[in-house]
Amino acid sequence: MMSFYDRKGVESWSQGIVPHFITCNAFIGRSYAQVLQGYLRDCARKAREDGPGSPLALDPNEPLYIIELGAGSGKFSFFMLKALAEMRELLDFPFEKIVYVMTDFTQNNFKFWEAHPGLRPFIEQGSLDLAIFDAVHDPVIHLAHAKKTLAPGTVKNPVCVVANYLFDTLCHDVFQVEQGVLKEGLISVGSKKGHEPDPLDPEIIKRFENQFRYREIGPDYYCPSSSPSAGAAAATAGVAAGASVNGAAAAAAAVGEGEDKEDALHFRRILRWYQHHFGQSSSGASFLFPIGALRALRRLLALSGGRGLVISGDKGNNHAEQFKGLMDPHIAVHGSFSVMVNYHAIGIYFISRGGFALHNPQEEASLKVSAFVLSGNDDIGEDEAEEEEEGQGGDHVVLSSPTSLPSSSSSWVGPGVEAKGEDRARAFPALRASFYNAVDRFGPNDFFVMQKCMKEDSPNPTLKAVVALLKLGDWDPDVFYKFRDTILNQVPTSGQKLRNDLCRGIPRVWENYYMLDRDKDIAFEIGRFYYGIREYERALGFYMQSSKSIGEHHVTCHNMGLCHYSLGHHLEALEHFQRSLSLNSSYEKARSWQQKVLQEMIPSPLPSPSTSPPISGQGEGGREGGREGGVVPPEVKNLSLEERGDPEVLRGADKGEGGREGGRGRRAETGMVEGSLDG
Repeated sequence: MMSFYDRKGVESWSQGIVPHFITCNAFIGRSYAQVLQGYLRDCARKAREDGPGSPLALDPNEPLYIIELGAGSGKFSFFMLKALAEMRELLDFPFEKIVYVMTDFTQNNFKFWEAHPGLRPFIEQGSLDLAIFDAVHDPVIHLAHAKKTLAPGTVKNPVCVVANYLFDTLCHDVFQVEQGVLKEGLISVGSKKGHEPDPLDPEIIKRFENQFRYREIGPDYYCPSSSPSAGAAAATAGVAAGASVNGAAAAAAAVGEGEDKEDALHFRRILRWYQHHFGQSSSGASFLFPIGALRALRRLLALSGGRGLVISGDKGNNHAEQFKGLMDPHIAVHGSFSVMVNYHAIGIYFISRGGFALHNPQEEASLKVSAFVLSGNDDIGEDEAEEEEEGQGGDHVVLSSPTSLPSSSSSWVGPGVEAKGEDRARAFPALRASFYNAVDRFGPNDFFVMQKCMKEDSPNPTLKAVVALLKLGDWDPDVFYKFRDTILNQVPTSGQKLRNDLCRGIPRVWENYYMLDRDKDIAFEIGRFYYGIREYERALGFYMQSSKSIGEHHVTCHNMGLCHYSLGHHLEALEHFQRSLSLNSSYEKARSWQQKVLQEMIPSPLPSPSTSPPISGQGEGGREGGREGGVVPPEVKNLSLEERGDPEVLRGADKGEGGREGGRGRRAETGMVEGSLDG
């Protein structure tokens, strides 16, 4: 897995190998910012109530770090940081002291962030820092720009940890409960080929063949000295990172025996909870234990003395009933591979440490978002009853029988465990309200489903519906790009009020643009929008921006020529038509317009061409390597030269349609609409 992301770098996302829109849009960035806002409000209130000695008191003179794990392309970071900057007056903490830290393990992504124009302003003002950080192994974070190291106990304010689609690729252990017996899962992984010349070739995962077997264990499985085989479960996702042993053993070697002992009690409580909950079930249960995620979160929260907020979105399960049945875990292959995240177990872990969890109860969701809070007080003292019942053995608890069911009298089995978390959550009303509004009531997964269904299930959505969706998504550029066909087709005949609403929102599309896929030329599409409503100067500005950020293209130059012609700038128009031909000498539409402008500038006795150049063009292919295509656009209504100079005729000209193949876009002439974007 790590080899795949290290080799591909940002291309994993820019080329569509790894789906990312669901966690990389303006809506989810704003949602997470609102959740953090609620947490900061509760911290400020608790500090006023409890005094400056409150463990959650915020020091406005010290940085408040938001640490994103596996920042990948940086697109989510851009949206969340931007949302926080825009709500600075509503935060109960000075925005100037908030430092967003993007982390990843690969140097390729780091270099991309450093050079990205959307991130550079935040870096320069000190709101953003970068770090190479392996969430599985590294105990400290070295900030590249502040030249500072974040180590355990050195961070004065609580930290906020963000992790989207990361935990599903970290180490997991496999367990089952069958007839009251707790079992570990062992996996054997091999290639279907007889010989693999390059064992680090990411393509190997497509040829993996997995075999599972299960053996009995006890809930003290993670105690370091419980048995020679403690921590010997196979890590389904850990194999992707090159692990030759299971997740627990690999993690133990990485974090050290002392930290294993710190986690042993909490992990034991989790296993006991599942064994007790499913002990009398005839169907049994199968669940993954997110050992990699839990180890990483413990190390990160240790930076601030065990105080902080975690917001995470991933595919997964957050309710115990979703684990019923005996089955092998599903391993998804998508460039790398991943498994379902057990957010329920992470929640029990936080409760065991004196905190709580907030889960989105929606079951039908591609993205499950949860929030977890620790206040700095591990709940160690509440295990006395179960320890007296079962006996104390050395440094860890030893069960009288490795397969005996936990007693129901223990404080760490049954519904009472989650009730503890619910009681603690009541002390954070602002966080609960913001999580409900930003995630539960209508959250990132709902927005993703809505825009996807509107595109796929409604062949001709109304412009009003598209504008409403754009407003809901804070004028996200990907949504604008996806529905550009509808916008460009319907805006010429729309009412003035609806057109005004679009004109107010389109600048926001550009503000939210984060360049990643160079074939998705947002500036070019905005230029076409402004040309369609006869705002030629604005159209020119965005065509120029397209040429600057993406590169010159013969269709862009042609469209700029049309803008200049419409403004009466014949000389500039001629220059751009000539430039278009220099980039593509076979581009006949630019040649026709070049001849037309020359005839108007220098009258000629020669007859006019029988076929006039189209001013409101149809879909044209474009740059090679993604912009050229085999889609033949529809015929255009032929107009006379006199008609072509009439802006009203221009706005009413036929529209064409093109397409997107394999996630790559095509240029289009002004007035043309084309394509779709995969959800």
